[in-house]
Amino acid sequence: MWQRGTLLHRGHKRTYPADGFAPGQGDTRFAPMEGVQHLYVATSEIGALLESALHDAAPPAPRIQVPTLRGWSEAVIRLRREVRLFDLRDDELDRLAIRREQLVSTTPFHYPCTRRWATQLYGRRLGGHQTHGLLWHSRQAELHARALPNRPALAHLIDEHPTEVAVIWSPPAPARLLEVVTSQGLGPLDQGPGWAFIEDLMGLLEIVSHPN
Repeated sequence: MWQRGTLLHRGHKRTYPADGFAPGQGDTRFAPMEGVQHLYVATSEIGALLESALHDAAPPAPRIQVPTLRGWSEAVIRLRREVRLFDLRDDELDRLAIRREQLVSTTPFHYPCTRRWATQLYGRRLGGHQTHGLLWHSRQAELHARALPNRPALAHLIDEHPTEVAVIWSPPAPARLLEVVTSQGLGPLDQGPGWAFIEDLMGLLEIVSHPN
């Protein structure tokens, strides 16, 4: 459970407000579902960026067109109320005898299958309490760690601090679940602090950037 007041990171397209849910459309691991809005958040800036603006810059040959970053921002958001999530992190998957590659680490080809999992878990209650989404360790971070055998210290750092990401659905979560912490966050990714951070991150993860 994430308590009210928890600070999280969100990479989001600028066409959507940082504190709002995305409409029920797209093609992602655990969304969309008919009649349900959703959002993805992470516990770190790197996790938020790998799961949003840099999602398609995945190994084995990570590369990105720089102009695509113009539509993205990163924000720090605060929960207005507590959020309860089904735990699909590695330790819990081990306890349930579910392999990562069966659920949280599949390729996009299997998203229709993983969304069926989400549909089955949607609306379930745990311990008499309403749940609002799912929590797991980032596949994107895992892919980058595995792609860095020539840089064992960096791969070890990523492996030892697995990036937590979550999907939250509304309903059942209220529409006004989030508030933006305006004094934090990277802002637009194509300029200022946002570009400085993401340029450094691309260098760290050996992501090749193209101007157009």
